[in-house]
Amino acid sequence: MSFNFKQKYGGWALVTGATSGIGEQMAQQLAEDGMNIVLVARREQELKEYAQTLASQYSVETDVIVADLSTQDGVDKIKATEHDIGLIALSAGLETNGAFEKLDLDAERRLLHVNVNSVMELSHHFSNTMIARGKGGILLVASMFGQMASPYFSTYAGSKSFVINFGQSLYAELKSKGVDVSVLSPGLTKTPMAVSTGVNWKKVPMAARAPEKVAKVGLQGVGKRVLTVPGLRNNIMAFMADLTPRKIMALSMQKILNGALDAKRL
Repeated sequence: MSFNFKQKYGGWALVTGATSGIGEQMAQQLAEDGMNIVLVARREQELKEYAQTLASQYSVETDVIVADLSTQDGVDKIKATEHDIGLIALSAGLETNGAFEKLDLDAERRLLHVNVNSVMELSHHFSNTMIARGKGGILLVASMFGQMASPYFSTYAGSKSFVINFGQSLYAELKSKGVDVSVLSPGLTKTPMAVSTGVNWKKVPMAARAPEKVAKVGLQGVGKRVLTVPGLRNNIMAFMADLTPRKIMALSMQKILNGALDAKRL
């Protein structure tokens, strides 16, 4: 299907986390739709190879920004792009898990810089350029863990809760200024990050979805929905979480996630 983003927002999109998972699939689907792409990730060689693949396969222009979003320098590199960006998809993210008091504090700081600080700062920068040009789209990637208490994923869940509320607030602020803001809140997605966490996801009642399907649903939501949760099962879980008293939900999730994590991390 065609998203018609090029006609609606202009010729260039910027995607963070563009070499794996949801971000990789968003970049491909946007290129397939005719958008020129600025790809952002940490791994330079992989980034350049993927940019060449997209340019060759879909006859679009590509550019790369090698940036570590856990640093201010990485965020500043993205803000310095000279391309007229009409759509941003902020998919880069970090995740940690385990008993909070045992987690490495430096790792938690890096997580917050990627998942919160960079999202806020890039949204601020590009919303200004989009308002000036009279149009634009912002897609923020959150997580269902941000919609409910998620013991042992406390910092990650908190960061994604920020993204959800931040994005929904921006949706209302920027809509009248020509900028569409949408938040994608996926459940379990078959990405390298999910696989590398050491969590037995089979014990968590979230439906695992392919990243290409999650990316498509997220992109379809831009300009149409403020919050998109992919999958019927995940939508039911999110709905039930809203209805359940917070104390009960927190204790229920603690029991579920306790059984999914390696005992050494608890």
